[in-house]
Amino acid sequence: MLTTEFLSGNQFEEYGSWLKAQDPETISEYFGCALGPEAIDNLVEKFSQNDQQNHFLIAKIKHQWVGTIHIATHTKAVEFGVIVAMLHRRQGIANAMMDQAITWARNRFYTDLYMHCIERNSAIKRLCQKHDLKVRNMMGDSQADLILLPPTPFTYLKEQMTAQHNLLAKLFPYQYSYQ
Repeated sequence: MLTTEFLSGNQFEEYGSWLKAQDPETISEYFGCALGPEAIDNLVEKFSQNDQQNHFLIAKIKHQWVGTIHIATHTKAVEFGVIVAMLHRRQGIANAMMDQAITWARNRFYTDLYMHCIERNSAIKRLCQKHDLKVRNMMGDSQADLILLPPTPFTYLKEQMTAQHNLLAKLFPYQYSYQ
């Protein structure tokens, strides 16, 4: 059973620890280059210093992290960075996180979404296209953009239903463990 949660600012180090546990290929696909533990620690420190503009949506299966979306906010725009652990790809995890993160952004009145996609990461480009982001080639890599629609009663309800699902999965883990 896939559950999600947003990290609080004092949990950002957990994000760094999870990143450092990923294989080098996953890190390279995410950042576009090899990145060592010290560089990840420096990034996490920057995120922690600006926790009002950095948000992390975490996907879990049986309480184990399987993916994250880093949501960086700027005035009216959001930038997403999606990463799923190698062993958990092609299971719809990125799709579910992306759907939730887009709803979250819409419900907070952000108007523009963008993502940077390295050329060799075709999976992330497909994910962008699936969620209607327009992918443009820019000097070998790609940028994907989406104009976000304003929130609706349905988007607020959708966010609340996701929160309830996650709460029930925490309160009654045995009922949700076989799905």
